[in-house]
Amino acid sequence: MAETVKTLRRRVRSVHNTKQVTHAMEMISSVKLRRAQAQLTAGRPYSAKLQSVLGHLALAGAIDHPFFKKREVRKSVLVAIAADRGLAGSFNTLVEKRADIELDESPHPTGLICVGKKCFEYFKYKKWPITHSITDFNGILSVKRTSELADRLMEMFLSGQADEIRLLYNSFVSPMVYRPVLRLLLPLEAETLLVGQDTAAGSANIEYILEPNPQRLMEGLLPLYVRNNIFITLADTFTAEHSARMTAMTAATKNCNDLIDSLTLKMNNLRQQAITKEILEVVSGAEALKG
Repeated sequence: MAETVKTLRRRVRSVHNTKQVTHAMEMISSVKLRRAQAQLTAGRPYSAKLQSVLGHLALAGAIDHPFFKKREVRKSVLVAIAADRGLAGSFNTLVEKRADIELDESPHPTGLICVGKKCFEYFKYKKWPITHSITDFNGILSVKRTSELADRLMEMFLSGQADEIRLLYNSFVSPMVYRPVLRLLLPLEAETLLVGQDTAAGSANIEYILEPNPQRLMEGLLPLYVRNNIFITLADTFTAEHSARMTAMTAATKNCNDLIDSLTLKMNNLRQQAITKEILEVVSGAEALKG
């Protein structure tokens, strides 16, 4: 069906309305990104210092704790973290497809914990059993709720419901870049705690004065470390989410502008053709009257 000036004008108006929505979402996401990035940046020094303390305790030999006990893996748990909303490019798809691969290739039974409404909706009709789901974070960090999730994961590990717990999420790299990350949460590895620590020659021979004792300190700090680990992971994920949505809405707004320009040019051409046709008809009529 041939397009007319009227239908093109209607399409231009529709695309313009869409552009207003995408531009508004872009502005909102940019504000949320700055806020989330500030939280992530502020939380990293504390997380690094906590890991440093645990690393020094590990150097002192205080690693007799259930979190360090490696068991034969009979059941694993994968915590897949995505977003509660869409319109964020490939943000959710990257986690979902990677989780599909991990679950499919796992050599032992693997339970799934879905954090994010999109992740839950993707997996709820699939064959993988969903052990637990959280679908109302809405990209907002909460110390209380992240601690509840961390406590649940620690309880699953200590009670034997899971022999290992892995985290799968998108990590923020820059406002334009994020990438999926898969890492082990439990059991802990002393080498992981020592990453980035000073383990040069002689550092392991330093005598540390600890009160009350290394074991008691480790028992008190390890749950705090796991809770902080989950908090920083979610902060990283939410920052990447807002970044992905801002980028997607920026591209959508640009596409709207390009489409409006294209439709406007097409509409003007049709209008010009109509005007030219009318002029030719008038001239032809005048010439016919003269004859």
